[in-house]
Amino acid sequence: MASIPKTLTLGEIAANCISSGLDVSGAFHHNNNQTLILLSPAKDFWETFKVSHEYQDNSLNPIDRWSTRIISELAIQLSATPKFPFGGPPYSPFLEWAKRSNRAWISPLGMLVHDTMGMMISYRGALILDSLIKLPNTKSLKPCNTCVNKPCINACPARAISSIEYNIIKCHSFLKTSGGKVCMTGACQVRTSCPISVAVQRDPEHNLLHMRAFKGEI
Repeated sequence: MASIPKTLTLGEIAANCISSGLDVSGAFHHNNNQTLILLSPAKDFWETFKVSHEYQDNSLNPIDRWSTRIISELAIQLSATPKFPFGGPPYSPFLEWAKRSNRAWISPLGMLVHDTMGMMISYRGALILDSLIKLPNTKSLKPCNTCVNKPCINACPARAISSIEYNIIKCHSFLKTSGGKVCMTGACQVRTSCPISVAVQRDPEHNLLHMRAFKGEI
């Protein structure tokens, strides 16, 4: 990985993360002295991940183990503190951090929706820097407010999710059927129905790995 200059900019941090298969998906001033940077899979994440030993060793939780190694390495280079959405309890408040970034909001069904990744947003970790770096203006508007048809509301083929509840048992049962194969390889149809999600061309193998983990198979 490239050496990091002493005076950091968000662009320099993002460039270094991209080389590791990660993208800066949000950032905000955590307090008066710290900047928190959220990290998500970059467009070439799957190609990067597939050549890692975590993917190839056939052990449990490969993406979590890869994220721990890569983000911890980035943290050392950047003199930052790494945080992860797994490994608890206690768990770091990634949902609140996402909302504080002003780049992610709660959708009508309760899932997060991101300004460029839609409902396909996922966070592999975060970096907390003990400095206040300059951040771009992120006063984006919640995309759901201008989404006329709101396809996510009726997208679940199992009718397992609504604005008032999520029936995980019903969801898991559907994934075991022939109809559930579309969700397994093409990702959750609620998530992919979001107009912003359409632009996220995730590899079917990537989708399948996440869905298998969701089902508790790996």
